[in-house]
Amino acid sequence: MAMSLQQRKVAEGRELVASADNHLVTSVWKLKFQPDWDSAASDLNKAAICFKVGLAWEECKAAHLRACEAYANSGSLYHAAKQLDQALLVCKEQGRLEEVEGLASRGGLLYRQAGSPESAAQMLVRAAKLLEREHPARAVGLYEKAADTVGTEDRPAEAAQHLEKAALLTARCGQHDRAADLLLATLGMYSEAGAGGTTHGRLVLALILVQLQRGDCVAAGKVVTQWGGWCDGQQAAAAQDLVQGFGEQDRALAAQGLASPSVRTLDNDYVKMARDLALPAEGEEEGGLC
Repeated sequence: MAMSLQQRKVAEGRELVASADNHLVTSVWKLKFQPDWDSAASDLNKAAICFKVGLAWEECKAAHLRACEAYANSGSLYHAAKQLDQALLVCKEQGRLEEVEGLASRGGLLYRQAGSPESAAQMLVRAAKLLEREHPARAVGLYEKAADTVGTEDRPAEAAQHLEKAALLTARCGQHDRAADLLLATLGMYSEAGAGGTTHGRLVLALILVQLQRGDCVAAGKVVTQWGGWCDGQQAAAAQDLVQGFGEQDRALAAQGLASPSVRTLDNDYVKMARDLALPAEGEEEGGLC
């Protein structure tokens, strides 16, 4: 019976893997003292393409990983990273998202070592987006690495965007201490990039909410002191209501701040945080909450 296209491609891929293995064999009798990493890498890359056509995903991923090693051993770090980039797509096809973080971290490092920070950042962000929905905590580290990658290239505004996304995901995961640190770093990066006016007032409000969720009214007040100038009129009013309302245990004022349109139009995770934030109790004495 004639083989289907998929079967033929899988068979071809396995032949190419065998060829790659032969390129790596050394022999004193044949005066071959070093593995031929270049030829092996080429065969393994071709094999991975064949396995992809044949929908043999596990063999495809294995070929990409071996091709990465071969390219790295031959000194072609950029091409080694590209193999991990392709392996990420295979993981997506397989639904094996638990492998994405490790592959992206390795690939980003290889791209940076190859002198391609832009490719590194792009790979890290692509991987983070794959993880956001099901594994948000794992995506955070990738966004931080992307921020570090572009930050070293003197692109603070782009680094701030990645940190902003990381902060949002930590808030989603209930990691409020880390969210506060990331939001402060984000504002610092935007400031370094020359941001001003009221463009990022929403982040100031988000940071105030995070500090209140942490139970630290003093830190929330410091946010207003340091970054309040970045808020427009409506945001500034909401910030003042929140800090004063929670700081002075004024339930009505705190509720007014949380009900502000400026708070309700933040990213959904911060809106949910505001909705879940416990108001001061009626008649509670000062200092009872924060």
